[in-house]
Amino acid sequence: MSGQPELLAAAALLERAYRLAHVLQGEAWLDIESRQFVVNELVEVLDEARVALLAANGLPGPV
Repeated sequence: MSGQPELLAAAALLERAYRLAHVLQGEAWLDIESRQFVVNELVEVLDEARVALLAANGLPGPV
């Protein structure tokens, strides 16, 4: 099946993004710098998942 490795990678990345979002949602005690770190990590993970999904569908990556 073409694209299966990319789909598995995207699924793993989305799972990681889900966990990061829960950190933001449930940890009100985080200081601003820690929150910013988690937000930056979340954006990076979502971008990687987006690229993996595009590759799985044979579409070009980001420009």
